[in-house]
Amino acid sequence: MRLVVSLVSVLLLLAGSAPVRAEQGVTDTEIVLGCSNSFTGPLAFTGEQLTKFGIDLYFKGVNDAGGIHGRKVRTVYYDDGYKPQEAVANTKKLVDQDKVFAILSPQGTAPVAATLEYLEQNRVPLLFPYQGSPVTRGKKYVVNGMVLYDRQAKMMIDYLVLQRKFKKFATIYQDDEYGKAFLVPFEQNLARHGLKLVGAESVKRGATDVSAQIAKLQAAKAEVTFVVLTPGPGAQALKERQKIGWTDTLMVSSGPLTDERFLGLAGEAAEGVEGLSLWPDPLTSDLPGLRAYREALKTFAPKGEPNRYALHGYFAAMMFTEGAKRAGKTLTRESLMTALTSMKGFDTGILPPITIGADREPLTQGFWVRMEKGRFRQLTDWLKSE
Repeated sequence: MRLVVSLVSVLLLLAGSAPVRAEQGVTDTEIVLGCSNSFTGPLAFTGEQLTKFGIDLYFKGVNDAGGIHGRKVRTVYYDDGYKPQEAVANTKKLVDQDKVFAILSPQGTAPVAATLEYLEQNRVPLLFPYQGSPVTRGKKYVVNGMVLYDRQAKMMIDYLVLQRKFKKFATIYQDDEYGKAFLVPFEQNLARHGLKLVGAESVKRGATDVSAQIAKLQAAKAEVTFVVLTPGPGAQALKERQKIGWTDTLMVSSGPLTDERFLGLAGEAAEGVEGLSLWPDPLTSDLPGLRAYREALKTFAPKGEPNRYALHGYFAAMMFTEGAKRAGKTLTRESLMTALTSMKGFDTGILPPITIGADREPLTQGFWVRMEKGRFRQLTDWLKSE
């Protein structure tokens, strides 16, 4: 009997002294992050900027300074070409084979939406994705990285109806989760003002000929036409509108298309296009976070050029770093999510102070811009979606 008791005591002692199982993707010296992104296809430029000149740019500075609680950050990326099925396969590979700790800043509404169920089931944080569909809202392991599209639509409609007094609206939109994530809130927010869309024309993903859709919208006599497309078709829509001499409508770019480089694909046809910008001008802003971003480019990526896509990745890496620091030396997925969702008034030097609550939506504001000679001119202060 004494022998049995002694054996039990030894086993309990050993169990009590056994090390706690380390969190996947975290060692004493390293944190592994990754994402599926577009390095080919219509959003290849964006994918490269988000990762190489954004996320990795920020982490180079972090790693050179000793890392996060002594851990260096390593990133792993795979190309999905903006295809949802590829995004799912890549994300599973990242989690199951590469053993990443979290998914950081993947791109595209349809690809991100396709991975949501898998990531939630496996309790893998999806942090600051470059997409704005409300499909990510309320997910336990998601922290959104963009003003969600329904919030953007509300700000856009309220500004154009209440301040600019427009009454006839139309849209040309991509016929998938991205386009519909704008279409529905456009309709809902116009209804609040007693208005309807006078035209809504869809474009299949990958299509470039939008002449028929633009002709129909011109016939509908829309005063404002929202362009909810990826860069190639978006440029074609602006060129077609110029080609047919349709001058009595205001073209408004939506979501990720509101960028000088992508609108610039349309050349002079982009002049006068307006939209909601979510980021200060990365080239000219004197905000301290933007100055630090440009200095980091000079130091670590001198071939990079300031742009909003890289700035998003830089911001995402900054927010992860701050959350991981607050989570402490014992970094787990749960401690990271707790640290992030209790953040209040964090000053990035880039955006208004960031608070992340239970809604997991740190970004809720934007400001109105107009394309003038290849650059955006800011027309308003920060607009709020609440």
